[in-house]
Amino acid sequence: MELFASDQGRGVALVAKADGEPIGTCLLAESEIEPNHDVSPWLAGLFVVPEHRRKGAGAVLVRAIEDQARQRGFSRLYLYTTEAVEFYARLGWTVVDHTNWKGFDTALMVRDLS
Repeated sequence: MELFASDQGRGVALVAKADGEPIGTCLLAESEIEPNHDVSPWLAGLFVVPEHRRKGAGAVLVRAIEDQARQRGFSRLYLYTTEAVEFYARLGWTVVDHTNWKGFDTALMVRDLS
């Protein structure tokens, strides 16, 4: 799997490819769209195409975004999830709050990067 980064200052967009084809994406963003919490930066937009799920691509993308955040001097990273709490927990993320975000029960999760 290859990872390609587009550096936009403090924000990053990563694309994972397998055999030259894009199979997933993930973002490092300074802010979430309409966040219920005033924290930064955010891991956002993790997506892996269905036929490549449960094969490690999502974990690779999350770790790569964590590394990008560390390289930019961040010691913490945040995300919102409605369905993937267990996935992120396996990667060392912790639920710190629950909120109603756009009508969905949503977990705010944090990862200490130090």
